[in-house]
Amino acid sequence: MSPSSDPALEPVPTVAVRSGGEEGTEALGRALGKTLPAGTVVALSGGLGAGKTVFTRGIAAGLGVDPTEVASPTFVYLVDYDEGRLPLFHADLYRFAEVPVDRIPEVLESIGLEAALASDGVTVVEWWPYYLGPEPARLVRVEISVESGDTRSIRLEFRGPGLDAARAAVAAVPA
Repeated sequence: MSPSSDPALEPVPTVAVRSGGEEGTEALGRALGKTLPAGTVVALSGGLGAGKTVFTRGIAAGLGVDPTEVASPTFVYLVDYDEGRLPLFHADLYRFAEVPVDRIPEVLESIGLEAALASDGVTVVEWWPYYLGPEPARLVRVEISVESGDTRSIRLEFRGPGLDAARAAVAAVPA
C-alpha cells in the first residue's frame, strides 16, 4: 500500500464553528441529527457545562425525538429513544472516571453501550475520552469548548463513510 492510499494518512474532514448560546448549540446538533446515517457514533468531549447535553438535544430534535425528553444520563449511563427516524442511544461516561481501567470493558457491556455502538441507530456518547474500545467505523468527534460567557467553540471531525451530507449541513448552520 502506498502512503497516499493509507486511510490513516488521509486528512480528516473537519468543521469548526462558534455558537453564541444554547440555541445555536442546539441548532448545530439539530442540523447534524437531520442528516446522520444509521450506525453513526457521535463522540462528545468538553468540560462540565460546555453544552454536550444541549448538543445532544439538538441531535434528538433532528432525528424526530422530543428534545425535552433528553437529559444527561450521568447516573444511568445509557438511555434510548425509539420515536425518531432512527433510534437514538444517549450515553454519559462521566462516572467512568471512577471505574478501574481493567473493568471498563465489562461495564461497557453491562450498560448496553457495546450493543448501542453496533446498532443501526445513532449513538451519542458524552465524555468520549473515557471510552477505551475500538473506534467505530462511522464516527463524528465533537469537541465543545467554552470561550467566554455563552460563546462556544465547536469542532467536529467526520470519520468514516456516508458523512458528507452531515458535514455540509453543519457547515451551513449560521454562526
